[in-house]
Amino acid sequence: MGKKLGNNNNPIDLRFKVLSAIGIIIIVSGHCYHGALDLAYDWFPTYSFNLSLFVFISGYFYKDKYEDNVLKYIWKRVKRLLIPAYLWNIVYGLFVLIMSNFGYTIGAKVDAYNLFIMPFIDGEGFAYNLGSWFVYPLFLVCVFNILFRKLLKLIHLNNEYLILVVYLFIGILGIQMSIDNAQSGIKGVLLLLFRTMLFLPCYEFGMFYKTKLEKHDNLNSIAYFAIIFAVQLILLTFCDNLEFTPSKCTKFLNGCFVPYITSITGIAFWLRISKLITPIIKNQKLLRLISDNTYSIMIHQMLGFMVVKWVFYLISTATPLLSDFNVESMKSNIWYYYLPNGLTQWSLLYLVAGIFIPILISLGTNKVFYYASKVKYKLK
Repeated sequence: MGKKLGNNNNPIDLRFKVLSAIGIIIIVSGHCYHGALDLAYDWFPTYSFNLSLFVFISGYFYKDKYEDNVLKYIWKRVKRLLIPAYLWNIVYGLFVLIMSNFGYTIGAKVDAYNLFIMPFIDGEGFAYNLGSWFVYPLFLVCVFNILFRKLLKLIHLNNEYLILVVYLFIGILGIQMSIDNAQSGIKGVLLLLFRTMLFLPCYEFGMFYKTKLEKHDNLNSIAYFAIIFAVQLILLTFCDNLEFTPSKCTKFLNGCFVPYITSITGIAFWLRISKLITPIIKNQKLLRLISDNTYSIMIHQMLGFMVVKWVFYLISTATPLLSDFNVESMKSNIWYYYLPNGLTQWSLLYLVAGIFIPILISLGTNKVFYYASKVKYKLK
């Protein structure tokens, strides 16, 4: 077991703090040329497991006691997941509107649909906060999970093995339906449904690991890694590109089973790595800053990338340097990255900004709400 801190009611499992930090670094680096880092991507491709890892972590921390008050749990998820994402979507809608006055064409039209409906069924419309799409299917997974478990408990069938089988069936069905609809394009409510179905088994993997497997997770690390790498080598040898696109529910090139196998191998690899390095890293402030702000990083990472582009833009206008910087691409394409002299090593700067600009946003908003609550208290 990893070292746990905190009080008896809310122990902090440092393994999962490390795992969360690694997971969000992998996600952000996957959006910027891997951030010039090689985190075993040749063996465990980023998009073969990265979001599955985060859903796994959420599932691990689910507790049976939540079923004592289902509505309270759902409302907590609404406050923790949906409301912030919705509010930030409005902020980014206004940001798109403001930036359009400076020639920026990034982001969808700012209207009632894109402000209030698009986030739920797409989430990527305003581009600067496109990572927030992940929040909505995760919320639905949480809601479905507690309602399904409550139902099973009422009919005395609350069995973890049964839940695993049912969730896997739903997930595999969702992937197969995504494959069947790939040609016509998956949009709207159907996209939200398929995203939710895709993530459901990964959520159960976390719960199943905690309740059934964790107590047996004591295999020698050499044997443990030998098994994982052997399985992964077979997959890499006999399958096409292992990466798929969860946000669009596309590119399932290897059928409906392999995505869950690669999710398991990727999760298992980084879970053991986290277990091994936790005693070395311990409870460092930098680790906690990253792991405690994964929600903000998921939503604001693209803005962090934009800050780097703006710095390069200012240098290109104020000096003779970076003369090949493309201003038009910066203003029209969220995926434009300027790399001086074409060196991918500069992508490390994007990775750092994609992590720490969102952390600054999170710390700043927390301060604002803190002082606002103090003012409200004094006015009473």
